[in-house]
Amino acid sequence: MNKKYNLQFSKKKNSFDKSIDPYCNNKSYFKSKAQNFRTRIEFGIKSFNGKLGYSMIDNGVLIEIKELLICHEKINTLMKEVLVELEEDRKFSEKIFQIEFQVSRNNEAIIGLIYHRNLDKKWEEKAKNLCKNLNCSIVGRSRKQNISIGNNYVTENYKSKTHQYPLQLFEQCFSQTNPGICDDMLTWVEDNAYKKEDILELHCGVGTFTVLFSKMYANVFATENSRPSIKGLKDNLILNNACNVVQARLSGSETLDALNKTREFRRLKEVELDKFNFSTIFLDPPRDGLDSNTLKQASLFEEIIYISCGFKSLVTDLKELNETHIVKSAALFDQFPYTSHMETGFILEKR
Repeated sequence: MNKKYNLQFSKKKNSFDKSIDPYCNNKSYFKSKAQNFRTRIEFGIKSFNGKLGYSMIDNGVLIEIKELLICHEKINTLMKEVLVELEEDRKFSEKIFQIEFQVSRNNEAIIGLIYHRNLDKKWEEKAKNLCKNLNCSIVGRSRKQNISIGNNYVTENYKSKTHQYPLQLFEQCFSQTNPGICDDMLTWVEDNAYKKEDILELHCGVGTFTVLFSKMYANVFATENSRPSIKGLKDNLILNNACNVVQARLSGSETLDALNKTREFRRLKEVELDKFNFSTIFLDPPRDGLDSNTLKQASLFEEIIYISCGFKSLVTDLKELNETHIVKSAALFDQFPYTSHMETGFILEKR
């Protein structure tokens, strides 16, 4: 497995270098563990030879999954234990079609059970027993139902070069699936960013980078468009006593419109934007990259920290940003081994 992983990482590194060499020679590379690195996964549930099993689509073909070595050891253990429970109680497993697992390095776990039927009191009693027997939280979901037995999050402890902090990763909110690589990302940002004045963070999620920024910068203005994520962010800011962070539920483009005073938002009626002294903007956009307005506005900042989950869109955005900024540092983070996906990071400074 290590040999296969090293080969695919080498291919990613070569592809990364080919595209980035025209912009930067200060590059870093972060390899993942070869197995047991993934802490979140979802499976379909199907009948295989008369017994329930986990399913995934591989090259357009439905296949049975009995174990998945890329996943954390606890996920592989829970996969077996949950199937036993589902087989023994077919009323409990009736019309179940999907199961989601989320664990943390703290050994906490949530199991999400998704159904095409109403979840009644008998289901809840069985779920409570399952929660106790497996020592994890259970979430049941069906149309217009979301029932949590235990917590609806797991707590992960992230660490950068000089900081360590807990983060609650909520069910149905985006979170990093490879926490070891996430630690590398946090450390790289801390090592290479300016760390002066205030920072504007777009697409902040539940606060993975926000909490670190609260320790690096004087003030943080963090925005996110997802209601569940903003709620999770508020909880994580309280958990970490991050008093120098102002948060708001805004999209990236809405945030920039508010800063430029081209639009007013009732959601910002208690936020004094003029008090911020931004030197840095942090971007972590969806895979499609940045829209033209965000690119234009980002180019006005002294420093840009850009974490990308879409390498093709990043290369396109880099061509635009290169007109106003130089790439100070670049990094390849192998967040998703055994896939062609490349997570990358760039720190740009004004020309």
